[in-house]
Amino acid sequence: MPSLFSRHAICLSFAAFGLAFSASAAAQTFLDELTVVNLSPRDKEALMWELFNDLNKDDDDQEAHVWESDDEAATMQAVYSFSNSGMTEQSLKAHVCRDLKFVVTAGGKTQDLSRRTCSQNSGRWDIQGKDAPPVTYPPFLSDVTVAKLNAKEKKDLLNAAVRTLKDEEDGKTRQWRNQGMGNTVPLRVSLTPSDTGTRPGSFTTCRDLTMVFDGRNGKQELRRRSCENRYGALDIEPDYKEDR
Repeated sequence: MPSLFSRHAICLSFAAFGLAFSASAAAQTFLDELTVVNLSPRDKEALMWELFNDLNKDDDDQEAHVWESDDEAATMQAVYSFSNSGMTEQSLKAHVCRDLKFVVTAGGKTQDLSRRTCSQNSGRWDIQGKDAPPVTYPPFLSDVTVAKLNAKEKKDLLNAAVRTLKDEEDGKTRQWRNQGMGNTVPLRVSLTPSDTGTRPGSFTTCRDLTMVFDGRNGKQELRRRSCENRYGALDIEPDYKEDR
């Protein structure tokens, strides 16, 4: 029987295509550098959407694209084309880069916003706004302070966390106890998955895992987002290797 991760992956991955642009709408884009015209948010979004599509599908040295605003109060024309496309490697991942020739004319003034632009891990291009730095987590269970876990407890609790993320529905809690694991201090942990989705710009399935520790020294709640690679391994597992 397929795991919850794999069952969700097919339907959720389609949402990843829309994230590439929708996330960029609120980001600081290169169009915010415009000084010869004050574009409305709607026009900025429309122009970035068209430019994003053309960056992804058009070849170099094609006929220049012409885009004109519909706003009578801020009439402008943008002429753009692409050249010198190539691949580059950033953080061990391949990215496409292109020279963008982009010239804006408005009110008898011209502004050149041409530059080299590269794709990002999210699927956006850097002219659409830089990707936020990736979230980094401490090694799994290293941030537990309410109890001192021995090696057997850590291994067993990690296994319970993996099984919870792979098998349980969102909002369904799995219980774990350390009874019989060589620790005289009793500890109970509830593990609950939630917010199943995909990593932006990818088909990678991710879920939040909330763990509530209840022991002699009190309670502690920890939450982290965990993602699964194409081979089924979770990034909380010691031998996990990220897709390249």
